[in-house]
Amino acid sequence: MKKIKYSLLLVCSITLVGCFGSDTTSSSSVDRMIDNPTPNEIKVIIDGNELNIPAKSSVNYTFEYGKHTLSYGNQSLNFIAKPSTTNSSGLINPTQSNYYLLTTFYTTSNVSDETYDKLIAKYLNSVPVIIKGEQQELELPVKVINDVFIERQKDFWDYSVDEPYPDEVTLRGKGQFQSRKIKLFREDGFIEALKAEGLNEKVDFINEHPKFSELKKYTIPNIQLDAITCKKGREFVETQLNDWNKLFTLTGKDLALLYKQLTSSETFHTKHAIITECTKAGDSNQSYQFATRELEEAFDETNQLNFFITQ
Repeated sequence: MKKIKYSLLLVCSITLVGCFGSDTTSSSSVDRMIDNPTPNEIKVIIDGNELNIPAKSSVNYTFEYGKHTLSYGNQSLNFIAKPSTTNSSGLINPTQSNYYLLTTFYTTSNVSDETYDKLIAKYLNSVPVIIKGEQQELELPVKVINDVFIERQKDFWDYSVDEPYPDEVTLRGKGQFQSRKIKLFREDGFIEALKAEGLNEKVDFINEHPKFSELKKYTIPNIQLDAITCKKGREFVETQLNDWNKLFTLTGKDLALLYKQLTSSETFHTKHAIITECTKAGDSNQSYQFATRELEEAFDETNQLNFFITQ
């Protein structure tokens, strides 16, 4: 297969950007852009409400915390809108179109092409495309995503689809000479960026995605409470499971308050303090620790997200 290497060299300086969490309990909803990058108008149905989104445009929509339904074409899915433990943003992609996370480096003027190539090398991926009717590969510093819910805290970017790369940024810190930056592109914009870098052939990117029914769904772990030999540990895990199940029925600020409680430092410290008590009480098989580990693995993957798909 033919491979074309793509390298974007920007000679400039760098700025470091910080990200801070906020108190989400004062809100009862989350705003999110629903994007339509296709050449045709689409109809999306949210909780029975029809939204007609013109070609190559988007609409902003407010989702109250709680359970919702999204339908597009002949497919539907259920999802929960909730607070996240950090500031989060993103977009909703009902058409499951390809979006592109392009990595580049801003560097000082004394950085050679050879040094830049070394910096970018570990971000290169072979991306399947169609050129002149044949499947080939482009070697690009890009990640292709087509999730329905594209969230910045899962697939991080510095610049969103409607934000251009700045001409330069400010470098801070002695000895700094480069900084990695990531931009999220719609497909049309990404192809234009490739053309600007000298790619003259017509390229069609391959889009492969699962059906709505095949998407990963979030479920509460099935923990056998009777297997937890420590009484206090068993009571704590039972309370946690009951509270997490309430997230599927609560709405608005009620959901936000419960979510804050579940993800609070107090809950974390209580959970770990019980480990010591259960050990002293003779939980030699660490049944409580195994149960809480199951909870952590199930819940941690959604903590920084505003949306997750459910049954």
